[in-house]
Amino acid sequence: MAKIAPVSVLGLAFFVTLSSFVFLSLGQEKLGRHCTENPPTLNPNYGFGFVKEIGGLKAYVSGYSKRGILLVSDIFGYEAPHLRDIADRVALAGFHAVVPDFFYGDPYVQNSSRTIEEWSKNHGTDKGFKDAKKVTAALRKEGIHAVGAAGFCWGGKVVAQLASTNFTKATVLLHPSRVTLDDIKAVKVPISILAAELDNGTSPELLKQFEEALTENKIENRIKIFPKVQHGWTVRYNDSDATAVKAAIEAHIDMLIWLSKYLRWHF
Repeated sequence: MAKIAPVSVLGLAFFVTLSSFVFLSLGQEKLGRHCTENPPTLNPNYGFGFVKEIGGLKAYVSGYSKRGILLVSDIFGYEAPHLRDIADRVALAGFHAVVPDFFYGDPYVQNSSRTIEEWSKNHGTDKGFKDAKKVTAALRKEGIHAVGAAGFCWGGKVVAQLASTNFTKATVLLHPSRVTLDDIKAVKVPISILAAELDNGTSPELLKQFEEALTENKIENRIKIFPKVQHGWTVRYNDSDATAVKAAIEAHIDMLIWLSKYLRWHF
């Protein structure tokens, strides 16, 4: 795997601060069954931030900085408490965290009369990609020119597509769904992929192909497989499962270290 640069003293201090806070606060292809497991209880009032319109989309916003991090949700949308927790931790680390509502008030609802296939017809990642560009363009107008992006599951495909443009400085994919080798070959910015060992959507063989393509194209990359965790573990973990919580927090910290490496000199 490609190596990540050593963390600076400042980075280590950031790591310790973030860790302390965390423990205190504790396309159209078919989506897999694992994408719908352990759905969150949505809460529009959750979090320390607020909701505003950015680029024509409602978005949960936390913190303010000239360095922004766009967080693209899984199919359950921007009102998921764990996702908003991540945004608040990103803000605490010194970034402007933005979590848009890419589904326009229509996230997937588990056990509804509408199947995931039917829902996906109206919520493709290609539309998410277009909307993500609108959001990042709007952030630039607000003076936030250094933007990193992280995508979870459904959102992983969106930020992979976004990484083929000049809209972001760096990208993190967390247990991405439907990301293809062609998507990865088009990536232009440093990228980290945080994958689950128990995830049929991103097999070790596919991840190896991703790494080879990125390295051949001279794109800085880091691919990490988390043992004994399933797809979706970074945002849909069980709070009572200490092992799952620990793995999720490790991934969140990895995400922030990677993005801050490429955004730290932009003010």
